[in-house]
Amino acid sequence: MTSGTPESFTLRQATPADLDTIKSLADAHRHELGFVIRPALARSIERSELIVATNSTSLIAFVEYHHRRDAQTTLYHIVVAPDYRRQGIGRRLIERLADEARAAGKEVIALKCPAALPANGFYARTGWSLAGSEPGKHRSLNLWQLTLDAS
Repeated sequence: MTSGTPESFTLRQATPADLDTIKSLADAHRHELGFVIRPALARSIERSELIVATNSTSLIAFVEYHHRRDAQTTLYHIVVAPDYRRQGIGRRLIERLADEARAAGKEVIALKCPAALPANGFYARTGWSLAGSEPGKHRSLNLWQLTLDAS
């Protein structure tokens, strides 16, 4: 999409039919995400822990997560295709995830993001708190948390 007006999109739980497209989108962002394995994505779809954003023609974004047994949901991966960034899609994916986490009785969403990635600015702008940093296998990681208020 090249026009300046945002395109409408829909959020929904991923289905097995979405797996190839989700894997392709993840592979296109390997630098940011690392290598995302297909079986893990399939398990997330089976557990209803993968939300996608679609427009009238294609799947344009996803968020993969896991509701842990404690009070935390862990966000594993979030990707918005480059042509669709800065249109509120990532923010809406996070809002939908927060709603689902609250409904599951969770109090916080946590994630790790390589410190050098621009995504850190997105987390800061969308209400996440930087909880610290730690050395990663190949690069330093920022630890972000989103505290969920009871709704």
